[in-house]
Amino acid sequence: MSQHIETFSPQALVLDMDGLMVDSEPLWFQVERDFAAQRGGEWTHELARRCIGRGTPFTLRVMSEEFGITISAAHDTSEITRAFMRRVGELALKPGCRELLDEVAGRLPLAVASSSPRRLIQAVLEAFDMVPRFAAVVSGEEVLHPKPAPDIFKRAAADLGVPAAACAVLEDSLAGATAGRAAGMFVVAVPEGPWEGRGFEEVAHRVVPDLFGARGTLVWR
Repeated sequence: MSQHIETFSPQALVLDMDGLMVDSEPLWFQVERDFAAQRGGEWTHELARRCIGRGTPFTLRVMSEEFGITISAAHDTSEITRAFMRRVGELALKPGCRELLDEVAGRLPLAVASSSPRRLIQAVLEAFDMVPRFAAVVSGEEVLHPKPAPDIFKRAAADLGVPAAACAVLEDSLAGATAGRAAGMFVVAVPEGPWEGRGFEEVAHRVVPDLFGARGTLVWR
């Protein structure tokens, strides 16, 4: 849609966490697969891809529909979150994450806007000593409508005190990129794997292969 826009000079940077800063999607898949298996369901990569970026309550609704199991949103979200948090030590940063954050430090205010619960976001940021880098953190628990609705990104911009139109958002999921575009932000999509034909070109201003590529799209003093 807007791939002709080569660079953007943001006043603030908003980042997703899972799959964008942290290589967490494989661990999420394992945790969700184990949860489903304990209830007689087979969680596949295809089902998992449908849920990326949309938060655990959405994932649980898909499980309920696919497997015919009864779900308690609050209880089961908490159970999956605890299972993930027990394995936070298995995570690694995505290539280019540390370099991007180092370069932006002191130049732009940063926010995390993640569909994950706040306590999980906090645990991940603490594991990588990244808590002090972010002036704002917004979780999926703190907005009425999850991604692909724009609520979480509008809240992040408000918490930073920067107009949404002056923010750049980095996202790895289609739901997240859609949410960023709906919020009026400049969207840089960093999908995992081939992105052609997956819809990213319809909502992102730029699609890049990794966070090193994202750095080439954004300009700051």
